Amino acid sequence: MTKKIEERFIGKWKGSDEGRVVPGQINFWIMDRKADGTFEIFFETHYDNGKIEQSYEDGIWYVIGDEFYEYRESDEKLDSYHFEFLSPRIIQFIDIDSDSETPYMFKDYKVIEN
Repeated sequence: MTKKIEERFIGKWKGSDEGRVVPGQINFWIMDRKADGTFEIFFETHYDNGKIEQSYEDGIWYVIGDEFYEYRESDEKLDSYHFEFLSPRIIQFIDIDSDSETPYMFKDYKVIEN
């Protein structure tokens, strides 16, 4: 199978880990996937103590079959997810590499631009 840039992923999406990854913090993001296979992502992390941190990353993305891949320069590793479009504006991602009985999953919601 070959790497593909699927049009339905392109555009701005928002999401959150809903506090499921690290106790005491919730991560929110805005992801901008581009037609050339690159992306930019802006994170905002809210801590239980009230502190808020913001960060920015970029990288590449592509799809092979029903698997979505993204590589962020900061992580220096390829993340892989099974995906399902729950609607044209909602994508559910499930971590392929999770060793947990309950794998990490999240949803991206399409940002509607005027």
